[in-house]
Amino acid sequence: MESNTGFLKQKGQSLVLSLILMSFAAMTVLYSYNTAQLNIKSTKLQHTADNAAYSIATIAVRDFNFKAYTNRASVANQVAVAQMVGLSSWFNMAERFSENACDVLCWVPYLGQVIGAIRSSVGYANQVVQPFTEIMITAENTILGILRFSQNAIHFASASASFITATKIVHANDEKAELSFAQNPQLIENIHNVWFTFQKEHNRNLQNRSNTQFIDFKTVILKSRDPFSTTRRYKLNFPWTFTFWPMKRRWKTEKAGGSELISNQNEAESWTSMDTLSFDLSKWSCGWSGCGWRGYKETPLGWGATRSDDRADITRLGSQSLWGQSRAVNKTASKYAANNQQTSGVYSGVQPFYGLSNSAVKKNHTDNIVVVVSKEQKDARTTSSVDLAGKNIDPATAEKMLGDRLNSISASQAYYSRPTDLWSRADGKHEYGNLYNPFWQARLTDTTNLERTMALALTRLL
Repeated sequence: MESNTGFLKQKGQSLVLSLILMSFAAMTVLYSYNTAQLNIKSTKLQHTADNAAYSIATIAVRDFNFKAYTNRASVANQVAVAQMVGLSSWFNMAERFSENACDVLCWVPYLGQVIGAIRSSVGYANQVVQPFTEIMITAENTILGILRFSQNAIHFASASASFITATKIVHANDEKAELSFAQNPQLIENIHNVWFTFQKEHNRNLQNRSNTQFIDFKTVILKSRDPFSTTRRYKLNFPWTFTFWPMKRRWKTEKAGGSELISNQNEAESWTSMDTLSFDLSKWSCGWSGCGWRGYKETPLGWGATRSDDRADITRLGSQSLWGQSRAVNKTASKYAANNQQTSGVYSGVQPFYGLSNSAVKKNHTDNIVVVVSKEQKDARTTSSVDLAGKNIDPATAEKMLGDRLNSISASQAYYSRPTDLWSRADGKHEYGNLYNPFWQARLTDTTNLERTMALALTRLL
């Protein structure tokens, strides 16, 4: 048909072209939507995996730091037992000294009355001190048992709660995400390694020769003693100690004592204490071995010995290095003290404690704690969840996921770092990880090729 202007009117061709262009535009929008959804969901799932991994490391850190605090508390309470045993023996020595002094000098007018009053006061004080130390030793022993129980309770509670807590965190971050046993055999092994391989409970098993850390723990206890418990040795000044050169004579009065942790052969340890005070008269003479002061005879003035239990027998402990070298300084008084040893309180020895295992010595961090979190592809809310005309035009086909799941992997560690600006070491040495100082922290870390390969293989199988 020809119009009045002489041109033919064409109808319908632009509509077909427009439909084609609109289809391409729609596909572009859908592809962009899928890409955005996958990026958002992947980022959220990765954050969820990071939070889950970090939570387990945080639980491990709290477990380590709690054990460090309780180990320090155990050391402090062990030292308190040493103080109580030492206080008991010191007052026994003081009472014996006042009685001996009264036996010799109470007949002297005026002076005897003063010495008698002192003897009565010391005796009354000792009657109060002995029951007090007995109660305190028993109480400290009870506290030590509670500390051991608390370590065991926290140990198993935190180990069992780690996976459960991580699962709850995953659901709190994303209700559609899942932390499954099937995808996380590495995590189960990592949790076992952190709680049962990296650390262990050390005890006095004498059959285990590699169990050196229990011996080291006792060394830490002994080195933590206060000056009163370590050694109470000193020499009294004039007139108790004096040298008279014209007659080449010297008399001295020396005090010796201290508290010692005794390792019994097949039983628990015992705290023992001894205090002695003796007067010694000697003269200057020369012989074939040379010249020097040679003693006449020791005169014991006071003595006392206390043990925390009956497992140790002070009469059979003959080392001259014990109790401030009391047996070397005041030999006779030490013998009297041992023969009159007193048992005070109830004491069960050094309690088992948690420390790093021998395989973790000189390490500053645990192995990786690997977490794999996933969610089904349909929950990613791409166009694959929409019933389109056919797969050939499904823009989500290019986003086909392995195992029809969206997966994220994350790893964390518990690591030890002593802050040098706040608690620097006096010796300037590097301090490796341990369960004596609460300086454990949590961090995210990179996964290894092996860990990623295992997670990929498991995803293919599921």
